Amino acid sequence: MTATMDSQQPYADTAYRSNRKQPVLSEPNQQSALFQKGWTMGPPLSRERLSYVYPTVFVDIWTPEGLRDNEAEEERKGVTELEKRHTYHGRLDEEVIRYATLPKTSWILLWMRHGGRAIFLMLFPVFLLTWIVGWTFLEGPDVTFNEFFLEGVLPLIVYMFCPLLFCWWFGAFLEKKFPQIIYQEPKGPLWELSRQTGQVTVFHHPEKSDKPGQIDAQAPFHEWDGYMLSLPDHQGNIWYRLVLVHKTQEWALPLNQLVAATTLREDVLAYWDLIRQYMDVTKPLPDIPLFEAYRRLDPTTAEHDEKKGRDPQHWRNMDDESYKTFQKDNLTKLHKHKWN
Repeated sequence: MTATMDSQQPYADTAYRSNRKQPVLSEPNQQSALFQKGWTMGPPLSRERLSYVYPTVFVDIWTPEGLRDNEAEEERKGVTELEKRHTYHGRLDEEVIRYATLPKTSWILLWMRHGGRAIFLMLFPVFLLTWIVGWTFLEGPDVTFNEFFLEGVLPLIVYMFCPLLFCWWFGAFLEKKFPQIIYQEPKGPLWELSRQTGQVTVFHHPEKSDKPGQIDAQAPFHEWDGYMLSLPDHQGNIWYRLVLVHKTQEWALPLNQLVAATTLREDVLAYWDLIRQYMDVTKPLPDIPLFEAYRRLDPTTAEHDEKKGRDPQHWRNMDDESYKTFQKDNLTKLHKHKWN
């Protein structure tokens, strides 16, 4: 289904409105038993009253300090986020939440740099301590320091730590001098949630398909249900993640790129509420730092903020201590809320 925009209306006629009765799907269910078993564990998540509680990652990553840093970076570059956002494959604004991942080559180079750094800093102190303790116990006429170093220390330095240092240095060099090599333009997005049109879109995978950027599946938000999938690990911990599943088609969209699989069940439920609030044009955008720059551009949100007398730079001007208090309050509400 292709959404159309009316020049007289701020949103498409297909935009999701929670106060509007949604049409019942007339097409028969085409999902196999195997598909349902894999993707629809338990009943769909509730579409009742919103909690207005937010996933911890959304309030931990996007902060007032980050807003101020972005503002300074924009002033340095002379280009604002609003001006450059349409050139990106990935977006998080008042129009769409669109996720795109870097090409495989970019991830390899990033893992080379950050992985080399992390492993070196984690292992080198351990081995250094082991070498010191080992030499203390082995020191004597039978083993000289040169023998201990050449046979027990040097091979590890040459074959383990030198390659790790090279990966760290080379990756940092590329990121600083040739960032375009590491941060290559994505071939296409993976999925998109459009507030303006109400559509949920799944694109052909850019690394697994010869049709990157082309639509693989698309349907209005009301045709998708939210499910919380759970999976135990080897230690017996239960990990949860959010997935959207179409009501009749064999279309499943895991949304764990923004909120990764977590042992905190409430985080996934809050994530579902955030998605519902974002897609619902009868509600303002979620009031978190992430959307502060875009609130005035969304008609429903702008009207809501004007009525409430909300400071347009509420989050941007908030001091760090006040924001920490907000984070703690949000976490408390996350645990205490009576989730359906």
